[in-house]
Amino acid sequence: MKSLPYIVFSLIMLCSLCTSINNYQQTKCEIAQDVNQALKQALDKMPGHIVTPDTIRCYRNCLSIASLKDTAGIAMRTVRRDGRLEIVLVAEANCNFMTTFLMSDQRASGSLLAVGVLWLLGSMWYARRYKPNLMSKAISYGGIVYHDDMFTTVSGEEIHLTPMQYTLLEMFITSDTHTLSKQEICDHLWPNKPDASDTLYTLIRRIKPVIESHGTLKIVSDRGKSYSLRIR
Repeated sequence: MKSLPYIVFSLIMLCSLCTSINNYQQTKCEIAQDVNQALKQALDKMPGHIVTPDTIRCYRNCLSIASLKDTAGIAMRTVRRDGRLEIVLVAEANCNFMTTFLMSDQRASGSLLAVGVLWLLGSMWYARRYKPNLMSKAISYGGIVYHDDMFTTVSGEEIHLTPMQYTLLEMFITSDTHTLSKQEICDHLWPNKPDASDTLYTLIRRIKPVIESHGTLKIVSDRGKSYSLRIR
């Protein structure tokens, strides 16, 4: 399947992204927990809930994450409790997104990212290296290529067909002479229909522009007895 390498690549990239986000959120929670416990310890050691330089110094000494010792601070916030406004002390890490991201462990997501890039490069190399062999197993006629149960142009663009159009074009392409009798087509596509002439005519009329717009082929009728797929 031509799209399999890209599906695998997308899945690896998705896993890498999810792992990265999870590690970032985990680090964010650890930072919040660290500053909160440091504030609690500082207030226990220095009662009175008055913020002084000594309080800040004590607060930062209680931090377990070294990267926060130069940025973390204490802020005063006004909150409403039981209908009354109160001033409370709140621990702040003062970390922006990039600082938190760099503090998080991104080794797993980085490894997945590297694996995904290597997979994509390897798939592209394989497709280029073995493209001649793959194309040799395909049937190419008049600019239309039939390979791996799919119709494409020589440039690789997929030709979208209805199920009936697909079956009819497959019959034409795989035929040695690329010519099919009317009865042969009707018996194959509508075996239980006594007279499928009108249905066949409609099918031929609708598939003609599809074929002609993707290659140099056209469908030629021989007095309604047979149809041929020929190069224009």
